[in-house]
Amino acid sequence: MPRITQVDFLNGPMKSTICIHSSKQGEPRGEIYNHLLKQPIVFTDIISMLNQMDALFDQTKCPQNYHQYRSFGGQQTPQELELMNGVKSDMDSLLENKVGEKATFIIQVQFRQNSSWQGTITWTEKKKTLRYRSTLEMLKLMDSALAADGEVSSAPDWNEQVSGG
Repeated sequence: MPRITQVDFLNGPMKSTICIHSSKQGEPRGEIYNHLLKQPIVFTDIISMLNQMDALFDQTKCPQNYHQYRSFGGQQTPQELELMNGVKSDMDSLLENKVGEKATFIIQVQFRQNSSWQGTITWTEKKKTLRYRSTLEMLKLMDSALAADGEVSSAPDWNEQVSGG
């Protein structure tokens, strides 16, 4: 595994671009881009997206996990992701130039407390940034952005919430 130095965290490994390319039976499909990854991570549903991002955070230890996850099965071995040896100086702009066919989000996880994530989410097509207090709240924001015109969604509205910056 490549050695990651403190300078690699200037933009934070917790800042990832999520490109949603399609949706099958309500499950978003797309790619995760992060400046520490050698190649994007493909996901086929929301659970695999969360698990892949959590594996990245666990491997880089940033943001640190405040709780150990429990499971009904035996102890799972953490997934090893292929990481870069360093960070390219223009990676931040490269992350922001990635675009999903349906939607694009820049997710910055600042903390992993209470077995959840806290941070900010930016819906790049609308240039709106909001703070979220839990992974569920983040997913509801993504769901409301992905909801088709005229489709009723119980998810929070991007217009009703105070923008976090």
